[in-house]
This record gives sequence, structure tokens and C-alpha cells, in this order.
Amino acid sequence: MLAELAYILFIMAIATTIVWKACNYLEDACHDLALCYGLPDSVKGSTVMAISSSFPELVTIILAAGIHGDFELGLATIIGSAVFNILVIPGTSVLFRPGSLHAGRDVIYREAQFYLISVLIVMVTLSFAVIYQPSTEEPMSGTLSISMMILPLLFYVLYIYIQYQEVHDHKPEKNKPDATALKSWGKLIFSMVLVTMAVEVLIQMVIELGEMFSTPSYFWGATILAAATSIPDLFVSVKAAKRKCSTASLTNAFGSNIFDLLVVLPAGVIVAGAVGFNYPRIMPMMMFLLFATVTFLVLARSGSELTNNNGKILLLIYVGFIIWMGMEYIGVAHPIEVY
Repeated sequence: MLAELAYILFIMAIATTIVWKACNYLEDACHDLALCYGLPDSVKGSTVMAISSSFPELVTIILAAGIHGDFELGLATIIGSAVFNILVIPGTSVLFRPGSLHAGRDVIYREAQFYLISVLIVMVTLSFAVIYQPSTEEPMSGTLSISMMILPLLFYVLYIYIQYQEVHDHKPEKNKPDATALKSWGKLIFSMVLVTMAVEVLIQMVIELGEMFSTPSYFWGATILAAATSIPDLFVSVKAAKRKCSTASLTNAFGSNIFDLLVVLPAGVIVAGAVGFNYPRIMPMMMFLLFATVTFLVLARSGSELTNNNGKILLLIYVGFIIWMGMEYIGVAHPIEVY
């Protein structure tokens, strides 16, 4: 068993590295294409760059729901990735730069609060699915339909509109792309194929871990798979923090989470059609995500900056999340009854 576990972890480490490297190429290609076609900053930041950093999560939920028939694995990965982004990314970023991580007005009053509303939108959508489209297969289960995805998607359109209003009077500098449009498209497609193949390997390894330890696959999705798909966002934010770009370091995490919740989740439902989920399994993770978001806002609002001690608190909370997940699904602790 130890040899098989070591093999699985080794394969996952290789696949995670491929995801990280491929996402770097994907980000560069998206940046060059945005320059080639003269996209405004609002569109580039809210869609093009968000897609590049969130593409692993997008592929995860599409493959999990469409090919493996396990929508909850993809959903748990999105939620776990959001928890990782809101706790680990700012917590790690502040430790890799001298001094505090400044959280300006744009971060606190626009990005973070809009992200908090996005979390609530998803929680309301999941609750509506249980109330209005209950599933007869399991107790307290619901069915997410394509029509229910209209609310999150419309809210993302509102997010783009707000971003546009913030910068529509700003005249960006005219920079030439590093490559031609054709070369950038080729780089983009190649990177997307690499990410898709690596994520498929990660999903298969996660399913094997679930079978090996007799645990639900979505437990590994919310922890191991979520962290693996969030590595690109982590490195982008840490590099921005080292360059003393505090706002970019934090908004990258928020923008990625907003895209995951409001676009990636609906994409998985649209690809798979109507999908069922178990409310008591998913909602505790959403409640923890809400708690993590509020905690970040409280810490960042104090002095409009994150200190090293704040970063350590965020990282400790994430460790608590992993411990709680492990205790919940191995039966040591039951904050709620899982059906």
C-alpha cells in the first residue's frame, strides 16, 4: 500500500508541475493576445487573465462532471480552491515580502466585498436547488439545472461592467506584444492541451486515493486537487508581492475566485446538464469559505494592510480546514451529519 501511495503522490507531483508550467505559458499567451487585439484592461483582467489562472479549475469540473460523472468532485475542488486562494495566497504572499501587504480601497471595498457577495450568490443558488428541485436519490439533495446558472452568470456580467466603469476613461499604454497573434494562438492551444491532460491525471489519482482510503473522492478534491490546481495563482501572487505590487497580489486571488464561482461552476453544469449534489456534504465547505472570507476582510481592514502575523493566522486557519476535513470524513468528528 505504501508503494502504491508513493507512486500516486509522485505522479500527482509531476502533474502539478506540468499544470504550473503550462499555466505560465497560458498566461503569457493570453497577455499577448490581449495586446494583439487591443483589449481594454477591464476585459483583459476580468476575463482573459481570469481564464488563464482559473483554467485548471474549469477543466477539473468539466472532466469530473462530463467524463467521470462525479460533479461533486469538481464542485468540491472549486470550493477548496477558493478556500486555498483566500487563505494561503495572501498568507504566503505577505511572508515573502519585506513589511506588510497593503490592502487598498480597491481591494477592500470592491474586489473583496464583491467576492463575498459571489459566495453568497452560490450559497443561495445551491439552496434553491434543494428547495425547488430536490433529488429523490439521497436525503437533502438537490439538482442544479442550467436555468439556475443564470443568476451567477448575470452577476459576473455585472462584475465586468463595474470593472469597465472603473477604467473606461483610462488610456492604457500602447505596448507591442512579444509574439504574433498566430504564434500566441498556437501557444495558447498547446498550453490548454497540456493543462487538460495533467488535470485528467490528477483526477484519476484523486479517485484512486479515494478508493485506497475508502473516503469520498470529493474530500481529496477539496484538499489535494484544489491545492494542485491553485499553484499557478499562488506563484503569480507571490511574485507580485516580491515586486511590492500588493494590490495585484491580492486582486489576483479575488479575481480567480470570482471567476471560479460565477463562471466555472455554471460551465460544469452546462456541460453535464442537470447534476445532483448532496447539500449536507457541500454546504459546510461553503460555510467555511464564507468564514474564511470574513476573517480575511476583518484582518485586512485593520490598518488597511496584512502583517506577517495576519499571514500566519490565515495559514493556520487553512491548516484547521484540512484537519477538520480529515476528521469529518474519517468519522472522528461530525459537526453535521453527512448522509
